[in-house]
Amino acid sequence: MTTLTTQAAAGPALDPGKARSLQRVTSPDGFFLICALDHLSDFQQLLAPDPGTVDYARTVEAKLELIRALVPEVSAFLLDARFGLAPAIFSRALPGNVGLMASIEDEDYQHRPGARKTRFREHWGTRQIKLIGADVCKLLWFYRPDAPTAEHQRQVVAQLVAECRELSLPLVVEPIWYPLGGEDTTSSAWRRRRVDGIIESAHTAAELGVDMLKVEFPGDVGSEEGRSAAAEACGRLDAGVEVPWVILSAGVGYDDFKRQVEIASAAGGSGFLAGRSIWRDAVSIHEPERRHLAARQAAGRLAELAAITRAVGCPFRPALEGKDLVAALAEDWYVDWHS
Repeated sequence: MTTLTTQAAAGPALDPGKARSLQRVTSPDGFFLICALDHLSDFQQLLAPDPGTVDYARTVEAKLELIRALVPEVSAFLLDARFGLAPAIFSRALPGNVGLMASIEDEDYQHRPGARKTRFREHWGTRQIKLIGADVCKLLWFYRPDAPTAEHQRQVVAQLVAECRELSLPLVVEPIWYPLGGEDTTSSAWRRRRVDGIIESAHTAAELGVDMLKVEFPGDVGSEEGRSAAAEACGRLDAGVEVPWVILSAGVGYDDFKRQVEIASAAGGSGFLAGRSIWRDAVSIHEPERRHLAARQAAGRLAELAAITRAVGCPFRPALEGKDLVAALAEDWYVDWHS
């Protein structure tokens, strides 16, 4: 991530509300150590082979159990409106000193072939996310510049950027590269195009004014050659953004994800926003004692990833001090703020 300069910090984007929210979802030393738990039907599929047999109460109970087990090791959780947000708050499973991100979309991992559009959750939006006390709004964003839906998807982000600006609500966008009809996803040419697409999508989202990026890992870690190429790709991604970015896990095996976090952090990443790679076993194992052991293992994984991030990552701690602070924030700064 490009270091935030004093000039950039003092520019028109200066927003104490957003700054405070981003502080709440980072660790005291400036890293995003976040557990993603906003999964819907795919979470229920882990609880039972037929998600139709898993009711609301069982899903909520499983999410709260996981939150309680993992909360000591995270700076924030990403939760969904349907099963996660309100139950986590009212049960006090999520303590007040742990940050909260909320997803705005209504998506699972079942998609028809072809160009994709973002689908929002009905009766849910940026205003509700702000009012419920969440610190950050998250958008899952399917984007390919060569898809017929590309302009629509750019407008989706532009509109959310404007809404979040009015609410002083930070927006994190998760660009997802996906295959179009007829493409061979097993070919080396498609895999190379995917890497470039991940980078291009991140740069496009940053240009549209988002506050943070949750990105797919641009490459693979299965060989020394692959790891070297991925490090170069992460460097290209970082060079084109001036907002913090973190790696998502996409359900890959934990050992692979650990390598991805190390490579991405060394290239300028500021942490991770990870889900199934961390806690899959803690949900899919149904025998209570073994499930509790798996939850402790998941907490250990989060601690290990945090140590890696801190060792080589780029902390996000923009600060104004002394004369720069006074110059950026006049005595009556609040007069025109959201007036």
